Amino acid sequence: MNIWNIINLFGGLALFIFGMNLMSDGLKLVAGSYLKKILEKLTKNRIIAMMVGAGLTALIQSSNAMCVMVVGFVNAGMMQLERSVGILMGAKIGTTITGQLIAFNISEVAPVIAFVGVVVTMFAKKPKIKNVGQIIASLGVLFIGLGEMSSAMKPLANEVWFQDILNMFSNPILCVFIGIVFTVIIQSASASVGVLQMLALSGVMTFPGAFAQAFYIMLGMNIGASVAPALASISGRKDAKRVAFIVILFESIGMVVFLIVTTIFPQIFDWIMATSPGNPTRQIANANTIFNLVTVLMLLPCANYLVRIARWVIRGEDEKETEALHYIDESGYQSGTVLIGQIDKEVGRMYGLVRDNLEAATKSYFGKMKMSNEQFAENEAAVDFLNKEIVAALIRTSEVGVSEKEAKHTGNLYHIVTDLERIGDHAENVLGYQIQMKENEQVFSDKALKQLKELSQSVYKIFDLSCEHFANPSEELYYVIYNMEDSIDKMVDKMRASNTKRLSKHKCEATQGLYFNEILVDLERVADHSLNIAQAAKKYEIYNDDDE
Repeated sequence: MNIWNIINLFGGLALFIFGMNLMSDGLKLVAGSYLKKILEKLTKNRIIAMMVGAGLTALIQSSNAMCVMVVGFVNAGMMQLERSVGILMGAKIGTTITGQLIAFNISEVAPVIAFVGVVVTMFAKKPKIKNVGQIIASLGVLFIGLGEMSSAMKPLANEVWFQDILNMFSNPILCVFIGIVFTVIIQSASASVGVLQMLALSGVMTFPGAFAQAFYIMLGMNIGASVAPALASISGRKDAKRVAFIVILFESIGMVVFLIVTTIFPQIFDWIMATSPGNPTRQIANANTIFNLVTVLMLLPCANYLVRIARWVIRGEDEKETEALHYIDESGYQSGTVLIGQIDKEVGRMYGLVRDNLEAATKSYFGKMKMSNEQFAENEAAVDFLNKEIVAALIRTSEVGVSEKEAKHTGNLYHIVTDLERIGDHAENVLGYQIQMKENEQVFSDKALKQLKELSQSVYKIFDLSCEHFANPSEELYYVIYNMEDSIDKMVDKMRASNTKRLSKHKCEATQGLYFNEILVDLERVADHSLNIAQAAKKYEIYNDDDE
């Protein structure tokens, strides 16, 4: 084996991994937000959840991506921990489809497949067709890489030193460890198993003698795949960490069971090889499928116990500071769909903080404020922090890949977080006037307070309806908000005129009239920003050609 074989080996491996990642990205873009909807609606039943997990993982061709997505959904509070277990188990079945696909060994026609995909990508005008072209091209690149790897590995079959290394792997535990390390480096169980299949195809690992070694290495590769969700959960909530722990626990239990059973009954290897005589790549693919399928059938009835163990190992509840991200974490940056879902949850939290401050500021004129000035300031600081961090996350959505519809949604979120931050600033202004009046021992007249209360109630309502409209847009609700904003403008005009009369009749001091007028300005601006929020959702939903 010479230097060019080594270069071709690493080049083929690079093409293979690149093709897999590109195909996974393309499939996720085609599936778009449907993944989120399916996971949210079809995971109540444990068996259905397992089937959904298997189907979606087969669709996106990556159990790592699916597990990380589940970590992200659980971290965002969009999915309960108990409902995630079935999906996680199904993902392990779905990921074996890649190995079955590789076993067809269509490397000879791979360049044609890649060429067709590139042509579709170059000349298609619709984004969805371009994504399909990307999937086809990446499939071709994947098999070109496999062909290069297979050719580069063939000389290893005649190298005594390499065969001596393989002979050292007689210990099943060592084989498992090698599989874990290799997959941790590559970060893909499907890619790792694919490399193992190429070793068998090129004759480097000769079956039946080396099948047991390949089987135990494959067990380690499955465990190594659990590292990605574990890393993604590090900065997340405790339930997200529990999801990652369940993935590790699932694979580890399956590995231990198969180690024990195959040691006692080594004829199991003969049965697996008999599923596809003379085809080593298919034998490894079948072994991978059998391992994951049997492990799922064994542990699915025990799903609740796995959750209990995870809760016992990772104890307690989350305690996070107000000025911190509660939902966006590293798992979101593995999938645009997950990241947007996490951003939506952070925007919802931002809305809650702004709403609390707005109500507290206005009600401070009618008695004791429902929160302390320190809590108000903490909320305002959190709103400013979230505005900055959410915008940073929105910028990164372009890096992880989003569908056309999701891209429109992220564009609207840019405007909405800005409007929410400005509403928070207006609430801060309103409270500031009250603090100044209190220091000067000034109060509004009963009529002014009555008007202020009436205006505040209308502002609460338009703000709440606008945020409700953004979550569930409807044309009818939009026009209710639009007309409400117009009526608030007219209400403010009348209140200004009334304030002027009070000043002219010396029923209030000039500073009181000035404060009242400034409050009117701030509350009117809150209504304006609320309408902006509703308008963003209107553009997203009603004028979307795909929905029509």
